[in-house]
Amino acid sequence: MKAEPSTKFIIDASFVLSFLLPDENKTEVINIFDRYTQGKIKLSAPDLLSYEIINGLKGAILRKRITIKDATYLIDQFLDFEITLSNVDLSLVLSMATERNLSVYDASYLYLSQKEGAELLTLDSKLKNLT
Repeated sequence: MKAEPSTKFIIDASFVLSFLLPDENKTEVINIFDRYTQGKIKLSAPDLLSYEIINGLKGAILRKRITIKDATYLIDQFLDFEITLSNVDLSLVLSMATERNLSVYDASYLYLSQKEGAELLTLDSKLKNLT
């Protein structure tokens, strides 16, 4: 039985894709996912995460970094994660995106991070600087 997670993080697609894609693994990302698999932390994201992951994998296929077979395996691996997906207040996300000159996608992660009072795990330097 896993230990009860003591820390919650909001995770974005850049962070997850860095873990999934074999040519992108970074030490900080691996450390977070090690803590996650040990049950020491909990991961959450806006419900758009799945679509962003699949879109990122599609881009990796087009750039010939992975094959479709690889992507299918990585989708299955992603689906095995128990990342809590949450709806966001779309009106507030739109306001945040407009005020901070962010994509609606990035604003969704930032909004959820602020709403949940949880650190945002991202490799996007612009987004990281806003947290």
